[in-house]
This record gives sequence, structure tokens and C-alpha cells, in this order.
Amino acid sequence: MPRVAQGLLVSYLISQQLPALFTDTPLEASLTALLRTLLIMGLIGLGVSWQRSEHLMPLSVGLVLVAVTAVIMTVVSGGPLLASRLSHPYMTPITLGLAGALCIWLAVFGQAHRVWRIFIGCAGVSVLLLSASRGPLLAAVVGIAAGLLVQSSRRVLLGVGLTTMLATTLTMISLKEGNSLLTRLVQSDTNGRDLVWSSTLSAYQSSPLSGVGTYLLGRHLQPPSGCELWIGPSGTPVCPEWLQNLGSPWLIAHNGALQQLAESGPLGTLGFFILIGSVVSVAWNSKDALGIAVLSGLIAATLIDNTLVVPSPFFAEAFWLIAGVQLSRMTEIKLGHGVAASVLIIILAFPIWVSSVPSKPTLSAQLRFIQSPRQVGSAQNYTVYSSWLLTPGKYRIVMRSCLQSCSIVQVLPVDTGAQDIINLESKANIRDVPMQKIQLQIYPSAAGASVLPLTTHEWTVRLKS
Repeated sequence: MPRVAQGLLVSYLISQQLPALFTDTPLEASLTALLRTLLIMGLIGLGVSWQRSEHLMPLSVGLVLVAVTAVIMTVVSGGPLLASRLSHPYMTPITLGLAGALCIWLAVFGQAHRVWRIFIGCAGVSVLLLSASRGPLLAAVVGIAAGLLVQSSRRVLLGVGLTTMLATTLTMISLKEGNSLLTRLVQSDTNGRDLVWSSTLSAYQSSPLSGVGTYLLGRHLQPPSGCELWIGPSGTPVCPEWLQNLGSPWLIAHNGALQQLAESGPLGTLGFFILIGSVVSVAWNSKDALGIAVLSGLIAATLIDNTLVVPSPFFAEAFWLIAGVQLSRMTEIKLGHGVAASVLIIILAFPIWVSSVPSKPTLSAQLRFIQSPRQVGSAQNYTVYSSWLLTPGKYRIVMRSCLQSCSIVQVLPVDTGAQDIINLESKANIRDVPMQKIQLQIYPSAAGASVLPLTTHEWTVRLKS
């Protein structure tokens, strides 16, 4: 690895370690930051030994097996293949969508027999569309566009043409079937991520200089009831006792910039984005079509998911392997690296600046009456009665428990119908602590990019000893 690349990695390590030393748990945060840094550097080191992005091509075999498994699983479970999202025993629809995107990038920009590239390209387009995941679709489009900008040839145009034809065919079939897969792909709803972004910003505000620590954000995002696992095909798994103390590190911010900011503060965020900005700049300047496709596509996916955090269910390992390939070519630090880092921070941190832009809401909410106990004997089944004057429509009533930061206790969907006054009962388990603040917030039903509620009512609750 060139010395300048080594210096960049040392700077990145320092930018993660320094904030960790000023968190509430410096030893734990320092060790977890070091763990992630070593994982990333290990993958980068392997990528450096590759020298070429085409060494990622064998991944296509495993990706095809994933696609086949997903199709079989969906058919066996009884779901209509063209009218329901693909399912997999160990992967979410988002992971399946990213697997499809990777297949497409390898097919279009990789080096292998033409028949194999066509096959994995068709498999990739099929899985991408049938997963009905908007983030991976955005990633696929951005990756293809970036690759085409640095490499234009008949072979590439032929591959893009074939995948476009296949996508068009599947689209027509899907419309004929009258299913909702394509409708979901064009929706702008962020699927509840605005509430996660709000909780993440609350966690950051509790430690604005240092962040809360690498892998420690989950402690702030998990509900007061404690450890919560991903819900799989078999239902809600019981969280084992040995996992209780880990603080749900698998809970993510669903945004790359917010995740880094909440975990490592401004310094850690700057170090992280300078690293990936440098990697992207080198890939662009070296005309590495496959490399820039993988890098730019997975970065685009971090708008609504954390596709660069390792270990990852979202193929972050592929990103850091390709990053290592680029660092093996890095000869100097250029101004463009900093420009790329700044642009990435601005784009990926869109929940912050979107929420700061004044806008006139189409819905309004006004609290008319609330009965909220200020002192209770138990944290179980804390009940609030409230009456609201609302513009007729659909809403989400959110109850949050706040100590240093706020976490969601309950989300209650409400449809007012033609009424403008509605009475509500909110009942949930709050934190079992002597004193906490409770917030009752109103959000529009359709989750957008802004993290701001229509209104918030806050009060203090004490628990009798």
C-alpha cells in the first residue's frame, strides 16, 4: 500500500479513537471503535492485494445461489411470485435487492464469459424488481450511471440494453397481474425512517462532540422494554439473556451520515467521509468502471440504510474490498478528495437540512385536552388520554421516553375519517427509572424526509419507589 494511503488510514483510525475517549464509556467505546476499524482495514488490506476490482467477480456465484434460494423460498411459502416481495430465510428484502444490484454491476462491468454475464444480469434484474426495495433500485441506477460515465463501449451498452429490456418485460407482466410491487417502488414514503432519524438525532444531541460510541447507538434506539431482534419468517425471536447487555448494536440509523455522526461525532464523521471521498475520487480518476459502480451504488444506498457498516447484512464487505483496490493506486491527497467528501456529507445528511427548511404543512394538529399521570407506581401500562383538533386525514401518534436521549415507546396509527376532533388512548410500558420525560407527538401518516413532528407535548413522570 502506498505511504499516502497508509497515512490516510492512520488519520481515519485517529478520527474514530479520539471521540471514543470522551464518551460516557471511553474504554468500551474505544474498543468497539477499534474493532470496526480493524474489520475495515482487514478488508481494505485484502483489496490492496487484489489490485483489480474484477477479483470481485466470483461473488456472482454466491449471489445467484441467493437469488435461487429466494425464489424457492417464496414459492414454497405459497406467495405469488410476481405479486409479493421475495422472501429469504436469512436475508431481508433490502439485502436481496442489493444482491440483485451487485449482480447487475458485475454483469455490466465485470470480466467473465458473455453467457455468464447475461445470466447473472437477468438474475440480478429479476431479484431487484421482485424484492420491491427502493434503496437497492436507487443504488443499481446510480452504480450503472457512474460506471457508464467512466467506461463507454458497445459491450457495456449491449448489457445495459438487455437489462433494460428484461426490466421492461417484468414491469409489463407485473402491471398486467395488477400487483402492488411496482407501486411500492415509486412511492416516496420513507417507511417510518423519519422516526428512526429523529431518535438518532436525539442520541447525537446527548453527546454532540464525541457521539455515543461505535456500535452503541442501538442502546438509544431500542425501546424501553429492552433487547429487540429482527422479526423473521417464524415470528418474533426471543432475545437471549446473554444478548441483553449488548444494547441492540444491530439497530441502525437507516442513514449513513446520521449513523456516523451519532456514533463518533463531527470528527469521526469527517474522518470517515474523507476516507470514502478519497476512495471514490481514485476510482473515478483511474476509470475503474466496476469499482466506481460498486462504490457509488452502495454509497447511494446509505441514504436510507447503513450499507457501509461492518459486519453487514448489506454487502458492506464488497465496498471495503473495492476501497482497498483503489487505495493500492493512491499516490497523493488531492483537493478533489476533500470536495468529494464534502459533497457526500451534504447529500447523505439530507434528513438534517430537509428538516431545517421551512415549509407549510398540509396537515395541522392542536392538543385540546390531555390526562397524563405525573407520578405512577409502575412503569407498566402507562396510560395517557388525549383529545386533538386535527385536519381530517391519517396520522401517527408517537409516544417517546426521554432521559439523555429519546426512544420510541409506541406508534399508534390514526385515521380521523371526516372528523376533526378525535379522542385517543395511548398505553405502553415506559422506562423503569425514577424520573423521565414523556413526549406525545403527532406525525403525518405518510413518513417523509423531515424528522419534525406536527406538534409535541412533553411532561415529566416520576416513578414511586
